[in-house]
Amino acid sequence: MTPRTLPLCDGAPVRLIEAGPREPGRRDAVLLIHGVGMRAEAWAPQIDALSQHFRVVAVDMPGHGGSAPLPPDAQLPDFVAWAARLIEALALGPVNLAGHSMGALVAAGLAVERPDLVRRLALLNAVHRRDPQARAAVLARADQIAQGRGDATGPLSRWFGRSGPAIRNRVAGWLEAVDPQGYATAYRAFATGDATYADRLSQIACPTLVLTGEGDQNSTPQMSRDMAGAIPQATPLIVAGHRHMVNLTAPYIVTDALKDWLQRPVAADDAPPPLDPRALRDAFGCFMTGVTVVTTLDRDGKPLGFTANSFSSVSLDPPMVLVSIARTSRNSAHFQSAAGFAVNILSETQKDISATFARPGEDRFATIGWAPGPCGAPVIEGVSAWFDCAMAQVVEAGDHAILIGRVEAFAASKEPGLGYYRGAYITPAATSAQMPAGPEVLIQAIIECAGAVLMIDDGQAGLSLPQTRVGRQGLQPALQALLDQTSPGAAAGEIYAVYEGETEGRQHIAFRCPTTTTSALRGSFVPLDEDRLQAVADPASAAMLRRLVAEVRLGDYGVYFGSHAQGQVTRKQATTGKQKDRA
Repeated sequence: MTPRTLPLCDGAPVRLIEAGPREPGRRDAVLLIHGVGMRAEAWAPQIDALSQHFRVVAVDMPGHGGSAPLPPDAQLPDFVAWAARLIEALALGPVNLAGHSMGALVAAGLAVERPDLVRRLALLNAVHRRDPQARAAVLARADQIAQGRGDATGPLSRWFGRSGPAIRNRVAGWLEAVDPQGYATAYRAFATGDATYADRLSQIACPTLVLTGEGDQNSTPQMSRDMAGAIPQATPLIVAGHRHMVNLTAPYIVTDALKDWLQRPVAADDAPPPLDPRALRDAFGCFMTGVTVVTTLDRDGKPLGFTANSFSSVSLDPPMVLVSIARTSRNSAHFQSAAGFAVNILSETQKDISATFARPGEDRFATIGWAPGPCGAPVIEGVSAWFDCAMAQVVEAGDHAILIGRVEAFAASKEPGLGYYRGAYITPAATSAQMPAGPEVLIQAIIECAGAVLMIDDGQAGLSLPQTRVGRQGLQPALQALLDQTSPGAAAGEIYAVYEGETEGRQHIAFRCPTTTTSALRGSFVPLDEDRLQAVADPASAAMLRRLVAEVRLGDYGVYFGSHAQGQVTRKQATTGKQKDRA
C-alpha cells in the first residue's frame, strides 16, 4: 500500500492509496472515502482483504492527510463535486463507492448527483435527519473545532467506549495530526449535511449497503434503517456490539458484508458476474455441521468409507437419512450400488479419524476400531452416534450423488459430536471446559511454519502475536476470522495457553495454528531467536514464545493455565505432573 498524489482537473492534489489488480477493462474498482478527522489508512483492513480480488483506491478527504483543502465555507455539495472530479481523474469509469460517516454523506450525494459514476454504493455509519437535540450538539462541536477548541476525548469515547485500546490509540493519532482548518471545514459540512440529500435518496438506483454499529450514538441503527427504506435497492446491516468505527473494530464482519455487496448484480451490466467457486465454498462453510464417516462394504466384503458433513435426517416415519458423495470419488460407484451404508457421527476426540477418511489411502480401517453393524456396514468405535441403513434411493445431483437410506438400526452415546465450520473443526464441549469465565476474552494465534512464527507490528516498533477479541460471534468464528485476516492457509489448532491478563477482567486464550506456507496478509514469519523475542513488548507473550522454543526442541507440549505472571503447565506426554511457569 504505497501512497501517491494525484492532481485533479483544477490542479488540487489528492493523496491516495492504491492496491490490487489493475488490468485494463475491469469494472470492479472500489473507491473508499473516510470520515472527518481520519485518513485513507482508516480503511486498512478492507484494503488488505478486498485488494486480493479488486482494484482498491482509498483517498484522503480534502484538508486531511496529503489532500488539498476546500474553501473554508465549503458545504456538502462541494465535497460531492470534489468526489466527481476525483473519479474522473482516476479514469476508472463508474466505481463501487463506499463511504464512512462524512464519507458516506459524500458517497450518497454523488450517487444522487452523478449516478453515471457509481455502480454500487455502501454507506457505513451514515447520518440521516438528526433530531433537533443531536443537530444542536453536532453544530456546537463544529463551532468548537472552528475556534480551535476541539478535543479528541469526546469523539473517541463516543466511537469506542472502553474497547479497542490499540485501534483507539491509532485513531487518536490521526485526529491529533489532522489539519485544523481542513478538519473544521469538513466537520461544518458534516454537521449541516445530514438533510441535504435526504429527500432525494429514492433516486439512487444502484445496489446499496447501509451499515452501522448497534451502539453508534450518532449514526444510529434507526437512521440506517430509514435510509435503506428510502433507497430502492438498499439492504440494512446492524453490527451488534460495535460503535462508530465498526470497520476497524469488526473488520471481518464489515469486509464480508462488502464482499457480498460487491457480488450483487448491477442492472447496467450485460450479465451478473460468474460465481466464484472458492467464495461459494466459503459461503457453504458458513453452515455449521457435524462430521460423519459414511461406510459400506464392497462386493468382496472389503470395508470402504469417506468423510462427509453433507448428512441430514429426512423422515421419522419411515426413518430415513441422506448423505452425498462426489461423483469423482473412487468409491462413488461402490456406494451407489451397495445394499446399504452406515453413517458414523464422529465425537470431538476423533478428528484424526475424520482426517484419515478425508484423504486417499489403501486401508483406512487399519488403525481404527470397528465392527459390522446389524445390517453389515462398518460401525466405528467411540462415535457420538451411528445409523445402519438399507439403501432406499440414489439421486443424481450435479457433481454429487445423494444416497437416501432407511434406518434399520442405530445407537447414540454421551460423547459430544465433532463440529465443522468455515473449513475448521470445532469442539464446543472441550473448548468450553478449558475457557475461563470473564466479561472479555482475547484470543491469540501462534501461527507456525517451518520453525518460524507469524508476528505483526505492534505500532510501537515492536512485535506482537495476531490477536482479536471474542465477541458475540463466539470463540471458533473469532479465531477463524483472525486466521482469514492474517494467514488464510493456517489451521485452527489446539489451545496452548489460558491465562488472566494484566488488565483486570480480561482473559487470554492462545492457540497453536500450523500452516504450510509463509505467505501472510498481515505481518511476516520470523524465527524465534532471542533478538526477535526481545522485540515482543508483552511479557506474557514473550514468555509463552520462549516456552514454545523449548518445547519444540523437546517435542513435548503442554497447556498453560494461570495468570499473566505465574501458573502451571499441564504436560500431555510427560509423567512428572505439573510444572510452574509463565504464560
